Amino acid sequence: MAPKTRKPPGQNISVTKAAWYEEIVGNPDEPPPDRLAGRDLRMLEAMEDGGPDAVRALIESWGLVWVVGPRGGLTVDLPEDRKTSA
Repeated sequence: MAPKTRKPPGQNISVTKAAWYEEIVGNPDEPPPDRLAGRDLRMLEAMEDGGPDAVRALIESWGLVWVVGPRGGLTVDLPEDRKTSA
């Protein structure tokens, strides 16, 4: 079996559950609001066409934030003022 290899820093993008459901696809139990229509597809297209830089520009245009972790991992999240404590 071939050894696992890590992608270089900046190539893995994760999206928090809060950001995904609130600003990308909406509540799965309800029809998505018009403003969210097609966002999931636009995010995938941005990654395919322009990579992480294109995804960053897109998600920031939606009011989401781009967080770089200590190992270079990238996370899409809600801004601090929009996070709710569970």
